[in-house]
Amino acid sequence: MPRRDPPRRQVAILAGGRGTRFWPLGRESRPKQLLALDGDDPRPLLLSTYERVAPLCDAGGPFVVASRALERPLRRLLPARARARLVLEPMPRDTAAAVALAAHAVRCDAGDAPTAVVPSDHHVAPDAGYRKALAAALSAAAAHDRIVVLGLPPTRPETGYGYVEAGAVVKRTPGGRLREVLRFVEKPDLARAKRYVRTGRHLWNLGTFVFRPSVFLDAFARRFPEGARALAPVLASRTWRRGLAAAFAKVPKRSVDHAVMEKERGLLVLEAKGFSWDDLGSFDAVLRHAALDAAGNALGRDGVALSASRCLVRSADGAPVVLVGVDDLLVVRTADATLVARRGRGEDVKKAVEALRASGRERLLR
Repeated sequence: MPRRDPPRRQVAILAGGRGTRFWPLGRESRPKQLLALDGDDPRPLLLSTYERVAPLCDAGGPFVVASRALERPLRRLLPARARARLVLEPMPRDTAAAVALAAHAVRCDAGDAPTAVVPSDHHVAPDAGYRKALAAALSAAAAHDRIVVLGLPPTRPETGYGYVEAGAVVKRTPGGRLREVLRFVEKPDLARAKRYVRTGRHLWNLGTFVFRPSVFLDAFARRFPEGARALAPVLASRTWRRGLAAAFAKVPKRSVDHAVMEKERGLLVLEAKGFSWDDLGSFDAVLRHAALDAAGNALGRDGVALSASRCLVRSADGAPVVLVGVDDLLVVRTADATLVARRGRGEDVKKAVEALRASGRERLLR
């Protein structure tokens, strides 16, 4: 019999985040993934992610899973070929439903090809090192018929990230060591985060999951049966877009970590190497990757600093922002709003958004 070539690798990009920690740049109509937040890279995060992973895919390019409300800006932003692989969610149902939908879309288009599901809004450098690790994870998922998680050894005691506790080494690959997953760990306190750096048993969870679609959808049905029942008409059809809205509305909101990954047994984690990574979860993270002046300021084109240090300035409308005699500030200006926050409090911008909503200023969030 003639030898059958293995199915081509695929990548699905999750682009459904709202990015409320990036107000006032980020709005409901312009969420985090559509913003240029990776240091001084002028590309929106989604576009840089798309271009980073595209070399791993076939000629159709990556799949992109996003809100239907963003269809128009996505079509403007992404290459023309991406339109055929847009997977549009009728309403937000968190990442469990999004990953299941991505797996089914790949299965309908490319069969049971090994697939990586990646976030759209992270910092990664260099691209080549990341692709090497992702390729190793795709090969492992195909060879072992198991779900593979992408992990990275922590370089600092980070309390804002989830972790994976890794066990025995299964295989050494060009992209890093393949290890058994012992358990997923929620965001730790500082003392535990410091211990994780020392022991070498815990890896940052990069939010990237690699699998054959059949393997993930089997785990989805077993571990999240209420979600699988709601999506059953969709997952059984090659013309799944027709009934998607009615089925999707019935799916409980669950993250893929809680609904599937933390419950599933036999997962593997690739202890990746060859690249740096950051979640880009707040303006504090943006400052970590921006070009700095001698005083540690990231001023962009529109900031001016006099006796100021360690500040971030972003001005969306081009108006100058002048800092005099201040330190450790995050200053973000748009045409209709200005944010001033203490450096280190970027996570609290989400609370400011909630306060604006509670005060009836919804227009500032749209």
